[in-house]
Amino acid sequence: MKRPAQILLAVACACALTPDTLFAQLIFTFDEYGTSTSSASPPPISPGIMQPDPSGGLTVPVLVYTVPLPLVTGDVVLTEPGNPAGGPNSDVVRFWNPTGINQTQIIFYSDFSAADPPDAPADTGLPAQLLNPVIVIPEIGPEGNNGAVYTPPAGGPGSLPGALVQYNIISDGRVPEPGTMALAGLGGLLLLALKRRRQNIV
Repeated sequence: MKRPAQILLAVACACALTPDTLFAQLIFTFDEYGTSTSSASPPPISPGIMQPDPSGGLTVPVLVYTVPLPLVTGDVVLTEPGNPAGGPNSDVVRFWNPTGINQTQIIFYSDFSAADPPDAPADTGLPAQLLNPVIVIPEIGPEGNNGAVYTPPAGGPGSLPGALVQYNIISDGRVPEPGTMALAGLGGLLLLALKRRRQNIV
């Protein structure tokens, strides 16, 4: 690799790893059980804990994640798969940062009923009032194994000025363990290497 190409590669890597650049992309994954991962190192999202609702949405303890970033306050509402906006809401993910400081709380509210009793810490019910701005997105996948991918627009709930952010919200199920994800990635690389080797032999 020639020197200019090496410099360009180093600059591209630095941009991808710096969260305050326009080229950065932070990916946060979290579930109803308090498990979370992120693309940054060290992870800037805490495991979820049960605590009094910092936003006053419910009077019972709720599942709260903490991110040391000044994310925009607001609610993301998840609807059941196949239901349009205005249909039954399944979950509300609230980004709570009324002061604009470098610490945002992400509150995961999930509905429950007699047909679907509580089985995860987030199953505490939905807040009666939503916080603006509000974005409604559908869950994807079959019941029992669904969730949503949310990329906030500029100024939308969970957005971060100067950075691209993506949230992988797992409504039913759990975030895969890092070891499982690493094994899956390694398996994919091995399959790709075998395919290329076979193509080179032919």
